[in-house]
Amino acid sequence: MAYIGLDGLLMAGVNIVGVLGPKKNHNMFYDFKNFVIYRGLNYIDYDELDEPQLIEKIKSLDVDAAVVCSFNYKIPKVLLNATKDGFINVHPSMLPKYRGGNPYSRVIMNGETETGVTIHFMDEGFDTGDIIAQKAYHIHSKATMGTLFNELNVLGIELLLQVLQNYETQELPRIKQPAGDFISGKGLSEKDVFINYNKTAEEIERFVRALNPFIIANTTFRGNLMKIMRAEVASDALSIPHPAGTVSKIEDDKFFIATSKGLLVPTVLQFGSFFIGDSKDFIRIVNPKIGEEFK
Repeated sequence: MAYIGLDGLLMAGVNIVGVLGPKKNHNMFYDFKNFVIYRGLNYIDYDELDEPQLIEKIKSLDVDAAVVCSFNYKIPKVLLNATKDGFINVHPSMLPKYRGGNPYSRVIMNGETETGVTIHFMDEGFDTGDIIAQKAYHIHSKATMGTLFNELNVLGIELLLQVLQNYETQELPRIKQPAGDFISGKGLSEKDVFINYNKTAEEIERFVRALNPFIIANTTFRGNLMKIMRAEVASDALSIPHPAGTVSKIEDDKFFIATSKGLLVPTVLQFGSFFIGDSKDFIRIVNPKIGEEFK
């Protein structure tokens, strides 16, 4: 979102007096810094977000407001207060639902039919500040993390530009978020990306879509790591039950994995370092047997 956001602001003619990127130990530091410098913008280096030299630099630029489009760190109060009117964040969910780093995956995993974007003032919490504007978005039945990421990024920047246009002529609204516990949009840990075959075939199919293409759903077969990029829920059901996670049926061009309810059919996959292909490739090369287990 940072790349799309920065170019969106530039194309709209917004006066950008400086850009902060990730910390120097982040794997995207040099890529993003070069992206900014190539556009002739003022890139601001720093080591810590609360360091005095950074705060003085921001104050010297006489910043009206800061805009955040994807940032991995909690912004300290001293930095939030270094601009005239604070920090405005673009968040890809309808807050207060799905606060956190990966609402894209979470809404698909949970079978939501609607999400959206929120523009809000930032405070010292994560995604808890006063709401300025929101726009809902219908989630397509076959949406993936990638398609949702693309759609919400564009929608978010469009809404941000509307907010900034209003900001030039009037005071922005501040709608306090309600107190309470809300469903989380937190990021996924390494163990969270493995398929749980004790879930239903429908839940697993959503899980596969929710991680495609940036994370990818993981499983193992014969001790080899396997990544499933796309899967389907079988329209037919077997009369003979099989334990969850086992190969229950094999046809010429596809194979079926038993779940707690229904059968899952992987259609695009990577098997270890051997190949990336479809179900037919997996059957031809790996030769799975009925009863073998995916873990």
